[in-house]
Amino acid sequence: MTTRRQLFKIAGAAAIAAAASGCWVHYNYRHGPPPVGLRIVYVDRAPPPPRRVRIPPRPIAGAVWIDGYWRWTGVQYVWIDGFWDRNPPPGRTWRPGRWVHTKHGWYWEEGGWR
Repeated sequence: MTTRRQLFKIAGAAAIAAAASGCWVHYNYRHGPPPVGLRIVYVDRAPPPPRRVRIPPRPIAGAVWIDGYWRWTGVQYVWIDGFWDRNPPPGRTWRPGRWVHTKHGWYWEEGGWR
């Protein structure tokens, strides 16, 4: 079982790692306070340009391609490959995620179905 002291050590180590990596956590109050537990992580450097990939053939009719993207690990960007969603919600379209630049740095805005 994790003790309170261990939790504080873990939280402190995470804060030090985030500070050393050049990112910081900031709440974006543009649309009011964030929901409980939601935070935006700003990164001090831009992500690399998206990779150009060869999209494999559509596996089944109706499948939707979800593009790959750069994910921030807290230390570096890593590429997450795209994939075919074989069961998209009927009548909805995919809005891709994107990196947004602000005066605080770069943050990832999740994609989703509309």
